[in-house]
Amino acid sequence: MQHPVGFEIAANGAAHLTSFWALLFNEWALWQYLHTMSGALVTGSFTMAGLGAFYLLSRTQEEQGKMFVTLGVSVALAASTFQLWPSGDQHGQLVTKYQPITLAAMEGLFHSETGAPIVLVGQPDTDRQKLDNPIYVPKALSFLTHRRWGAEVKGLNEFPRDRWPDNIPLLYYCYHIMVGLGTIFIAIAVAAGFLLWRKQLFGARWILWILMLTFPFPFIANIAGWITAEVGRQPWLVYGLLRTENGFSSHVSAGNALFTLIGFMGMYTVLSVLYLFLMWREIAHGPEFLTGSNAGASVERLSPTAGV
Repeated sequence: MQHPVGFEIAANGAAHLTSFWALLFNEWALWQYLHTMSGALVTGSFTMAGLGAFYLLSRTQEEQGKMFVTLGVSVALAASTFQLWPSGDQHGQLVTKYQPITLAAMEGLFHSETGAPIVLVGQPDTDRQKLDNPIYVPKALSFLTHRRWGAEVKGLNEFPRDRWPDNIPLLYYCYHIMVGLGTIFIAIAVAAGFLLWRKQLFGARWILWILMLTFPFPFIANIAGWITAEVGRQPWLVYGLLRTENGFSSHVSAGNALFTLIGFMGMYTVLSVLYLFLMWREIAHGPEFLTGSNAGASVERLSPTAGV
């Protein structure tokens, strides 16, 4: 849907698959999958490191806490780096090549620029087509997208207004939240990894506090990335082929869609509350240890000859 390949449009206007292999090895799907999976690794590793930090700070389950922090920080460092390069970099190259309007909207670039800067902070004003209070790195966007400091990056003014994403501020802010948090994750992982290498991590309470408090932010970064991908694709349902306004079903009423949406929202709310309750109960309980007769009974149950 982001970059359709391996198809042809028939006489009746329907899209027919012509190459399964082109679909299977779609470069967009490959890099988006790797970027998504490494995002999941970042989330899982920081959650594990945060739990281990909680145990160390509370001086409970300290041996397990050290194991959780060691594994979590190690994976977080590798996964956060992979998020930046190569997966994030390659995905950015594909957006530059196939979705230049999305790129311009994500960066708040309303007018084409040679040696375009990358904006760190700013507020997009779509009415006046400018960024308010920008803080930027000169020429960095040109280099990151075209590998040349003086390359031209096309702005939104180069494209018809009806092809712009519907909500440019939402796209801009979500993209910058994702990238900003990703950069922070790398900094935290590098600092914690350095202290782990120096064998000082478990006693450094300041970094343990940071690790513990960081755990919800990868979830936020993943959601921001998902919104960036889906809002950035607008106004297309299938990019360049089918507009969202033409992709609805005439057999499903607005009331049915709203009822389904509310139902899913309610279900996920209940599941979220239950998840948080069960997770907190398990965290407070801590890992179980097998000792004495319990360990022997467990070994016996796992024996291949048990019950013979």
